[in-house]
Amino acid sequence: MRITKAAVVTAVLLGAGGLVAVSPAVQASPPAVAGLSPELQRLLDQVGRHVSLRALAADGTLAGLQRATRTADPSSLDLTAEEADRPRSGKVGTPGKTFDMAWFERNLRAALAGRTVGYAYSIGKNGQLDRQAGVGLARVAPDNPVTAQSATKAMTIASVSKPVTTAAVLRLLEQKKISVDSGIGPWLPSAWKRGAGVDKITFRQLMTHTSGLLQNYQTATGTTGGKSTGSWDNIRIAIGQDSGSKGFKYANMNFSIFRIMVPKIAYGVDLSPQYDAPPANVTAAQIDYLTGIVFLGYLKPVLELAKASVGCANSDPNPTKLYAFPTGGQAGWGPADYTTGCGGYGYNMSANGITSFLSHIRYTDKVISAAARKLMVDENVGMYSYTGAYGTYHGHNGVWAQSGNRGMRSCAMSFHIHVDASLLVNNRGDYPSPCAVLLDAFDNAWH
Repeated sequence: MRITKAAVVTAVLLGAGGLVAVSPAVQASPPAVAGLSPELQRLLDQVGRHVSLRALAADGTLAGLQRATRTADPSSLDLTAEEADRPRSGKVGTPGKTFDMAWFERNLRAALAGRTVGYAYSIGKNGQLDRQAGVGLARVAPDNPVTAQSATKAMTIASVSKPVTTAAVLRLLEQKKISVDSGIGPWLPSAWKRGAGVDKITFRQLMTHTSGLLQNYQTATGTTGGKSTGSWDNIRIAIGQDSGSKGFKYANMNFSIFRIMVPKIAYGVDLSPQYDAPPANVTAAQIDYLTGIVFLGYLKPVLELAKASVGCANSDPNPTKLYAFPTGGQAGWGPADYTTGCGGYGYNMSANGITSFLSHIRYTDKVISAAARKLMVDENVGMYSYTGAYGTYHGHNGVWAQSGNRGMRSCAMSFHIHVDASLLVNNRGDYPSPCAVLLDAFDNAWH
């Protein structure tokens, strides 16, 4: 029997996990991408049998496949900053007071007045958009054209990506009847060496930063810093190390690993053998990027259920830049294509999109079930709890640092009275952390 290259590619894609049923829309001919080698286009065609590529073609993600390279992790300083960026109010609210949304918005704006290049916020009430605004600029000279900030304008959201990944993964686990407390071993790439005990790491441990993966990585590489480690190669190093300490240690790899596992869980797609031995005219970075395409093919429709758009690259022709403050005339940074790193960071979303996502996971079953919501809210799976004057609030923060003190900070927070808010600031500088801004603005909006 003659075996064709296409048959070999199909066998690698299917692996041992088999296929789930795909819709006729997914089975339709995938779009051709200009400039791809025949071998890489063939791989993309095979991926297109599992996920719809139309949205990824429309937002420019597929075009990135041709130029795929290793994307650098964010600065290791981000991790320390993020853990410090978890405000806890020392106040106690006065019973009988009434919350005032106008005061909330006023307090938010006052905290940032004169301290930013630009920011965007979005506030929801009872699951509906209540108010939104962009203040200042998303782009300043020399990054012409000068562009206003907007609550509808997507930008990198840093680690606010983590609850987004969490919701999508919890939805998938329920669909596949996989317990959040089961081991990840069956879903790790087949070509990866596994250290002793790694197969027993649970999904819950990943999403609560108690997996020990960062400790494994540090042991294997002799490093001690809080490295972000969202890349394929760094995660693989951690998986290959015998499990050690599983104490809490914040690490992007705990969530970026889902970019690699979700394709196998959802569709039986495992490209790790291709990564180690790419076909002619295909690079390992392109195999990594192709895995990210499959992941996004699952993630984007889930976020559409929350009326939110998400991507690991930014298709805006005039995307938001990240600055120092004051800018000193320095050009802004980014955005970069993080299709080979996203999951724990790297998503691009708008403030309105984040707030819509929060409202949907908090008050509806359209994205996640009540059981999954309990995990996220009550058991801090993929989210933090914040102690406020009037109750316990839930959300996540984000910090991004680049050279020249350029960067951003972000926060998504859900309050106990069905108020949800997101805040994206596109500069670093001397201003309160966005989570502190939201928490204090809320606590001081009662009279």
